[in-house]
This record gives sequence, structure tokens and C-alpha cells, in this order.
Amino acid sequence: MSSLLQNILSFLLVYKYVGLFLVAFLSSLGVPLPAGSSTVASAAFASQGYLNIFIVLIVGTTGNILGDLSMYGLSRRYGKQVLRWLHLGRFAESTSLKHIETTENNYSALAIITSRFQDQATAIINMVAGLGRMPFKRFALYAIIGDILQTIFYSSVGYFFAANWQSIYNTIGVFSWIIVFATIIISIFVANNMAKHMMKKNG
Repeated sequence: MSSLLQNILSFLLVYKYVGLFLVAFLSSLGVPLPAGSSTVASAAFASQGYLNIFIVLIVGTTGNILGDLSMYGLSRRYGKQVLRWLHLGRFAESTSLKHIETTENNYSALAIITSRFQDQATAIINMVAGLGRMPFKRFALYAIIGDILQTIFYSSVGYFFAANWQSIYNTIGVFSWIIVFATIIISIFVANNMAKHMMKKNG
């Protein structure tokens, strides 16, 4: 167990639901905190009577959703300005970023929902959705669905497998990265093929 996770677990035991909310919220904003493992651990604590599993579900989901929507809003409003300030203006206007934005817009349900199961992927997708100015209602719908599914899944793992939650979560973490990467690669491949098809058709 990493020192960061040990500190987070101590933080959760002391601040309970407030601690879980803050970890979930900040992780969705891009702060490198282990939101997934925190949810699993909180559910494990609930199985031992330290917390209430239903409140864990509500607080974890709420923190994730509010963090997602905040990151989307900040990226949409200030994202490209920040990239230019960091001397990444070329990337902000690059074809590569536009391709990524187009792919996410075309396959938003799949990309957004699956990314909720991996902390870093969640923050990246939130940022790209904001930069690409994805319609808010569409982003919010898929983010909420994904957050609910993620919280229920991770809470179930922690609650029903409390004794082995860390090893199970580590295994899930590997597969979640594979799923996220596969989703992105397949989406980009399909989008490129569709773009080529449209170019040939118009040509």
C-alpha cells in the first residue's frame, strides 16, 4: 500500500463522508488522488460498521458528479486560454486535438461512461469534453450515468469483499485501463475510417 493511500485512508477515517466527498471531487478535477480506491475503502469501512453504505454511495456519487461538471465547465471556459498561457497554443489549435474532440463527440457515451472507472482517464475526458465544447446536457447525462455505475460497482467490491478489497481493486485497475484505452483506440479508428469515407464520398 502506497504512503499516499495510507494517508488517504487515515483521512477518511477521521473526516468520513466529508473526506470521501473531497477526494472524489478533487480527483475529478484532475488532482492526483485515488478516488476509486477511496470509494472501495469507504465501503469496506461501512461493512465493518464505521460508515453507512448508503451514505457512502450518495456522497461518492455526488462528489464525482460535481467534480466532473466543474472540470468540464472550467475547461470549456478557460481551457484554451490556459494552454496558450503555458505556451501550448499550437496544441490548442492543432489538428490532433480537433480529432480527439471530434472522436469524443461522436462516441461520447462510450468514452465518458467507461472513463469513470479510471481516475486519470476521468479527468482527461472531462477536460477534452470542455475543450471541445461538447453540449453540456449530453456530457452531464453520460457523466452522471457513469458516476452512478462506478460508485455502485466500487462500493459493492469494498462492501462484499472487505477483507481483500485492495488486491481486488488493483486487479480491477489494470483491466479498467485496458478498457479505457481500447475504447479510445477503437473510437479513433472508427472515426478516422468514417472521415476517410466521407472525404471519398465528397471527392
